[in-house]
Amino acid sequence: MTHWLRRTAFIALDLILLLTACSPSPTPPPPSAPTPTPAPPTAAATPLPSATSEPTLTPTPTPIELVVCQKDEPLSLYLYGDGPSARAGLFDALFDGPIDSLGYAYQPVILEALPSLAAGGGASLTEVEVRPGDRVVDAVTHQVVSLGDGVRLAQLDGSQLAYSGGDPARTVQVSAAFALKPGLVWSDGQPLTADDSVFSFEIAASADTPISHFVTDRTAHYDALDPLTVRWTGLPGWRDTEFFLRFWTPFPRHLYGQLSPREILASPDPAERPVGWGPFVLGPDGWVKGDHLTLLRNPHYFRAAEGLPRVDRVTFRFGLSPEQILAEMLKGRCDIGAEEADFSGQIAFLLQAQAGHVLTPQFVPDTKFEHLDFGIQPPDDYKRAAGNDLFQDARVRRAVAYCLDREALVDQLLNGVAEAPAAYLSSRHPLYAAAQITPYPFDPAQGQALLEEASWSDRDGDGVRENGQRKLSLSYASGPEGSAFREALMQFVQAQLLANCGIEARPQLYTLEELYNDLWPTGVVFGRRFDLAEFAWVTGVEPPCELYLTEAIASEQNPGGENNTGYSNPAFDAACRAARTALDEATRRARHAEAQAIFTRDLPSLPLFLRVKVGVALPRVNGYQPDSTASSDLWNIESISLSAP
Repeated sequence: MTHWLRRTAFIALDLILLLTACSPSPTPPPPSAPTPTPAPPTAAATPLPSATSEPTLTPTPTPIELVVCQKDEPLSLYLYGDGPSARAGLFDALFDGPIDSLGYAYQPVILEALPSLAAGGGASLTEVEVRPGDRVVDAVTHQVVSLGDGVRLAQLDGSQLAYSGGDPARTVQVSAAFALKPGLVWSDGQPLTADDSVFSFEIAASADTPISHFVTDRTAHYDALDPLTVRWTGLPGWRDTEFFLRFWTPFPRHLYGQLSPREILASPDPAERPVGWGPFVLGPDGWVKGDHLTLLRNPHYFRAAEGLPRVDRVTFRFGLSPEQILAEMLKGRCDIGAEEADFSGQIAFLLQAQAGHVLTPQFVPDTKFEHLDFGIQPPDDYKRAAGNDLFQDARVRRAVAYCLDREALVDQLLNGVAEAPAAYLSSRHPLYAAAQITPYPFDPAQGQALLEEASWSDRDGDGVRENGQRKLSLSYASGPEGSAFREALMQFVQAQLLANCGIEARPQLYTLEELYNDLWPTGVVFGRRFDLAEFAWVTGVEPPCELYLTEAIASEQNPGGENNTGYSNPAFDAACRAARTALDEATRRARHAEAQAIFTRDLPSLPLFLRVKVGVALPRVNGYQPDSTASSDLWNIESISLSAP
């Protein structure tokens, strides 16, 4: 994920928190039993026919309907349209895959398997010859360039070679083949083929399609080998570690093959009446803008023989606040409150409703993590009262960790449902290196001892430590202004550091523009103009060690750098780079473990807690399983069922 996407994402999160804090919080209505759905007529209630009466027809069973309530309404249902978060659950219902991200790993849905470099795995890493002027990917900048002097070329052994001109050179090239499951059919009854995926790639690669072209620009070829198989080939030099994801979501050429990407983007059909292959299709009533959208069972669904989907229809209701959704659920008018609504402000109520068996909330770790950053290398013109070299001493950084009761913080702010991780990933992550990390349990005595060792002590008895003429008094930056959540978090940290270890942290809330300004050196966070700074990083499946690489330090030469702490350790850099470029799982796992070990030992940033995904269902809902890395909490909507009321 690029720094711009990360920053946009966590700024959006903070805006949600700000809006929640500024709006009144109505008290949810008292728990009551959901209104039962009237049962269909029974045989006992039907009069027996007389000898002269007409035969009695068997009543049509009432369709089983699942009602999902969410806050936002999609702007478009076009595959390359707007509004991805609001439509994520709908896409799971309409398209099913093609690849799911579950439990920090990827799983094929409409593919036979994900390609691998193992023998017979369908992927290859080969050495190819490139000549001056050829389009290649620079191994350091990852930019597409014409081969010339100074371009760094990735080698098979993982090393890099600087091209010096003249003769042809050698570099790597990755390719991967993807095989569709046989028998896939579009919801209009037409076969789904490999060519539909090629058509989707052609649309995605077009300059008229308003999406990121990072991958398509680094693609040499995307071809259909036969009706069920496509092969992706990357540009020479791109050592792509996510080659197994380079399958483009199919788009129906039989419907739109005569249109240009610009014409498809302007057409109402793919935006409002999409054709998919998933468990559901758009119903005849269609999409009632501003209110709801109803989907019906897809008779052509490739898993229909398994009795899927479990319900006959799904209605998505839009435009409801989290409080309104919960009120509707208590009245039995919503079966699921989608995690998209953000129930983080209702956790206390949800736990009460869970204890009363009225609602069934589920809490899973998100990949977004709150962290307290240390200003290790501020710019030369920034002056810190405690000395600009304060946090270059790892003992001081570790002392802060020991002086904060992060478990109490989670209990107080998030009702105990979040995790205080040791590193930049959840302990549930399969790459979490439990045996290598250095933990920092709450231990004020240990923190005080480290500060004394670093020559910080409270000799004048005013409660704040000093070192000669320097006071251990620090600015503490976060935002946005007016956020009750941020204020409560900062007050907790401030009180703990002062009471436990004599560290004075002076909170200052900034506007989002002031806090996250991308341009070096004006921003507080990315201008490295802070002592302590606290915010959330938005990450993904891969452990985000790249946030702390030396080359990611924000500076005049790298104004968009994500490493706002100024931390630099060559050993960490080497481990992280090796992990992120490894094409085999054993190397990837070992080097990520090494990076975590170095990070937790050096502690350039203190992870505070992982945000929580919160989804809510009525007790009669079965199979609802929010996941940390799934695109939505309805990733398995075909398997969700309803018990009889």
